Amino acid sequence: MRGSLTIEAALIVPMLLMVFALAMGSGLAMYGECRETAALIMEEPEPDTVKMFYRWKTMGELLQNGGDEQ
Repeated sequence: MRGSLTIEAALIVPMLLMVFALAMGSGLAMYGECRETAALIMEEPEPDTVKMFYRWKTMGELLQNGGDEQ
């Protein structure tokens, strides 16, 4: 009876350490993936938002005027 806690701890502690190690490994893998994705995003050229705005505005005007002709 006196040694039962020691035996239980000898079984549970390594399992808990393994779970923590797996969780940390997964977290580090996800961190690496996020860093790679961020690097790829930073390499993308920044869109010309002013040009896109005027294109959308023109498209909206064309759609509105196109509906009036019918």
